[in-house]
Amino acid sequence: MSPAPFLRPRRTASSSRQQGVTLIIALVMLVVIGLASAAVMRSSLTSDVVSNNARVHTLAQQAAQLALRFCETQIELESKDWVGGFTIHAASAGNPYWQSFETWHGGGAVSAVNLPDAVLGSEDSSFKPTTVPQCLAEWTDTVPGGKTIIVTARGFSPDYDQTGDGRQTAGSVVWLQSTLSVK
Repeated sequence: MSPAPFLRPRRTASSSRQQGVTLIIALVMLVVIGLASAAVMRSSLTSDVVSNNARVHTLAQQAAQLALRFCETQIELESKDWVGGFTIHAASAGNPYWQSFETWHGGGAVSAVNLPDAVLGSEDSSFKPTTVPQCLAEWTDTVPGGKTIIVTARGFSPDYDQTGDGRQTAGSVVWLQSTLSVK
């Protein structure tokens, strides 16, 4: 007996058209999935940038708080002549030193204090700021009620950078102030 002949089903025009439509739908779906994936990746990158900016701002804030507390502690201890040269300056009339660019970058009559290494690091700390926080204390008569000291501090983010003359080119700087009433 001879084998049965292989019968091939007949193709109609509608089944051929149906396979072409399926291909087009699959290609459209592939393009939509690709665009959605690209949008998700872009959103993820933006979130990374935002969270990094928040992190470096927080580090600058902490450095400024450290400098502010350092100056306040020096005032409380009444050690105006410690080795680092800490002094409470008498503010010039109408022009506080903390508002002067030269105070923070050198070249002025008064210079801000850079925090000493002993204050910046400890055995428990693995982080040390790349740019040293600074502080300045000055007497003021602008606050009524007696002798008052304005303490100004600034801290820098790890990505802070400046030109040779002290102009900021990158990163962030956080400025903090406190007012101490002396009795």
